[in-house]
Amino acid sequence: MIVIIGGGVVGTSIAFHLARRGNSDVVLLERGRLGEGATAYATGGIRQQFTSEVNVQLVRDSVRFFENFAEHTGSPFDFRQHGYLFLLDNEKQLTAFTEAARMQRSYGVPTQLLTPDEIAAVNPKIRVDDLLGGAYCATDGSGSPADATAGFAKAARKLGVDVRQHTEVVAIEPGKAVRTKEDRIEAETVIIATGPQARATGRLAGVELPVGPHRRQAFAIAPLPWLRAELPLTVDLGSGAYVHPDSSGGVIGGNDRDVPEGTDTTVDWSLTEPLIRALTHRIPEMEDAEIVRGWAGLREMTPDDHGIVGPVTDGVWAAAGFSGHGFMQSPAIGEQIARWLLDGKPSIDLDRLRPSRFGDAELAAEGVRF
Repeated sequence: MIVIIGGGVVGTSIAFHLARRGNSDVVLLERGRLGEGATAYATGGIRQQFTSEVNVQLVRDSVRFFENFAEHTGSPFDFRQHGYLFLLDNEKQLTAFTEAARMQRSYGVPTQLLTPDEIAAVNPKIRVDDLLGGAYCATDGSGSPADATAGFAKAARKLGVDVRQHTEVVAIEPGKAVRTKEDRIEAETVIIATGPQARATGRLAGVELPVGPHRRQAFAIAPLPWLRAELPLTVDLGSGAYVHPDSSGGVIGGNDRDVPEGTDTTVDWSLTEPLIRALTHRIPEMEDAEIVRGWAGLREMTPDDHGIVGPVTDGVWAAAGFSGHGFMQSPAIGEQIARWLLDGKPSIDLDRLRPSRFGDAELAAEGVRF
């Protein structure tokens, strides 16, 4: 028996992929409702532009899955491939993104380096006079984390997975069982996929996972005449601010990257003024943006902005700490863990995500952070 703790998009993807590969002897436990935790507050971005090879490979494979989500799961999924555009204003950024784009293209990701004039052609509203260039990938995009979670869970149930909501885990006996408030479930393997709560869940099994919760917030803006849904999600790396166009206007955020660890999800409205100011510098017509609502959720961060994936101790595995990339990597994470458990090894080298890596002398963080 395999027990998965955590009913967000990562946990449900693992359950689906295990069952899809022929092992439906799986129980998925969620303390509340499926997808109501960190997944519910994700903004839905899906990008392949990373400096880390394993992150590129995971999202590349996930993009391919999202493109055919209905075929794989039987449920609809609106994957809008509007692209991601990173705006670069200094030589360090340009060098890093040039090297990253070369690596990304080697894995089949069609990233392009754009000149300022080419950026203006993509979106003439962007101020380019102080930019050195940009990085653009047309196959990046966005989708609904809630729809993905529901699709994975529905398909997993059809394949025989026992999905239990409102079931809180109170103890883990590694290699033996999981105890909930209601009963004891025998389990040879337990997979911790509880996002920001992964550290607390790990302690139930006597293991310490370096995953901490950090508040991240975003703001919905009213429609603007020029802000079309097909425009790329644009990130101004100089300020960290982004604008994510959609059919109802758009979502903005990104200037709260260094919020300290904590579980407070109160929206900090004082950040809206500097956020609009940063966006207006880069896109002057953002001055007319009207914020209609704001929300905050918890992002599960690790010291190097990479997920923790694989066996932690006998009978206990982790799939957590994705540092804001869990939704976009979820199809590939589910597939790789299923391959690892059922076939003996994953098809992507996941050594970079091994739980034991945090004792390494040099631990390079993901370079694309906003």
